[in-house]
Amino acid sequence: GGPPMPPPPPPGMPGAPTPPGRRRGLNFQGKRKITTQHKLPMLNWVSMPATHVSGTVFSSLDDDKIIDLLDFTDFEEKFKTLGRRASVLKTDGSSSSPSRSIKSESGQIEQESSLLEPKRIQNVAIIRKKVTASPDVLRQQISIMDMDSLPLEHVEILIKVIPTDDEIKKFQQFIKDKKNPKRLPSADKFLFDLSNIERIKPRLQVMIFMGNIEDDLQLMVPQIDAVIAASRSVLASENVKKILEIILAFGNYMNSGKRGGVYGFKVQSLDILIEVRSAANRNLTLLHYIAEVARSNYPEVLGFVNELKYLEKAGTVNLDLLGVDVREAVQGMKLATSEFVSNKQNKRLKTFCLEMEPKVTQLEQDYKMAKEAFLEVVQYFGENQKLAQPNSIFPVLHRFLTAFEKVDRENVERHRIEEQQRRAAIMRQQDERGVEVLQNVYDGAIDILISEMKSNAFKPKEYRRSHLLNRSSSQTSVLSDVPSNSRTLDRLDEY
Repeated sequence: GGPPMPPPPPPGMPGAPTPPGRRRGLNFQGKRKITTQHKLPMLNWVSMPATHVSGTVFSSLDDDKIIDLLDFTDFEEKFKTLGRRASVLKTDGSSSSPSRSIKSESGQIEQESSLLEPKRIQNVAIIRKKVTASPDVLRQQISIMDMDSLPLEHVEILIKVIPTDDEIKKFQQFIKDKKNPKRLPSADKFLFDLSNIERIKPRLQVMIFMGNIEDDLQLMVPQIDAVIAASRSVLASENVKKILEIILAFGNYMNSGKRGGVYGFKVQSLDILIEVRSAANRNLTLLHYIAEVARSNYPEVLGFVNELKYLEKAGTVNLDLLGVDVREAVQGMKLATSEFVSNKQNKRLKTFCLEMEPKVTQLEQDYKMAKEAFLEVVQYFGENQKLAQPNSIFPVLHRFLTAFEKVDRENVERHRIEEQQRRAAIMRQQDERGVEVLQNVYDGAIDILISEMKSNAFKPKEYRRSHLLNRSSSQTSVLSDVPSNSRTLDRLDEY
């Protein structure tokens, strides 16, 4: 019997009073419990235990303030369930097939005059078809580390075939027994000659390092730079905090009455915002609505899409695997420096060490910086420090950023179309009213003319014409919008 309820404010309008029926209390975690007017779908995010929130971005967020400022009436109307159970997305882990171990058996029967096993002889024969240089030439090329005449591909092949410690002992025993090495089979003779090249293994390792380090740096440095830049951009963005605060508010509003409110959520939960859809409009997702609220009430938050940098590039990096490559580069540089100390007359090696040592040192320092920067990101989002990698966090952020930009554009375009349709409807209404007015005026003028014709039908022609014109002039305000039609007056002359 009281006054009518005022119309609801626009979606997400701040400062709106708490709608009737929404009750607040405290749930078991200490978060306020909200009872909504309608049943809402569940947001199946991965929540963060309250004990893990300290030190993360969520410790500085106040989602309750967002809930107090926003009116959720429109949100509930659009996202209320229609008697259907919300589908829950499940990710099933694929079970790996049992691994099979393959045991290789090598024969133990030695050939006559050969110190090598049959399979080893076969491998050496294959390699000799690729590396055709004589042992004396190879000794010279390896001694001066001539990468021009000894291709990197051959160096990588040779290091796989250099004599083992057991084979070297057999060769030494062969010489000790005063046997002639020239009588050895070709495979044995080749390995015997290689065993007599001084420091062959470390030299080949240095040559491989020299041949690969430039390409390795071109791969590693951009990855390190991307992780540093992406990490710093996330940590420096205040708008990222705000958008997380809005998401936390909506998630707690939806889940409070069922699961209870939470203090934070895992970063992987950002992926599901695009999966929660309005039951009444399947094209409307939760992310669409959050983007709409952000644009309407917190427009500065939209700047976060331009503040986050290099997410896609950093999202390809695994710091553990990258660390292996960095340590190999550092170890290779130490090996090259050590070899130079033993062979200072090697000009190629000297030039290489002077050029590359500062670059490798910088690489090691930058890698440590990248690890430290990313560790801050891991702590920022409350992720597992032992398991989290750039390729597990940054791709989620990149997908969220891309999806947010997309739904925001769709929202803007939808509003543009709706505004065009609204204006077109107004124009149609105005045109219809204008035509109706003109039609009424025209019909009234015709009625006047017909009435005059009947009353003056038997009077002289000049009288009828002047009288009608006088009567018409008295209706100027009515007929001013009706076009003049001389043919109508001409037809009067026929009477």
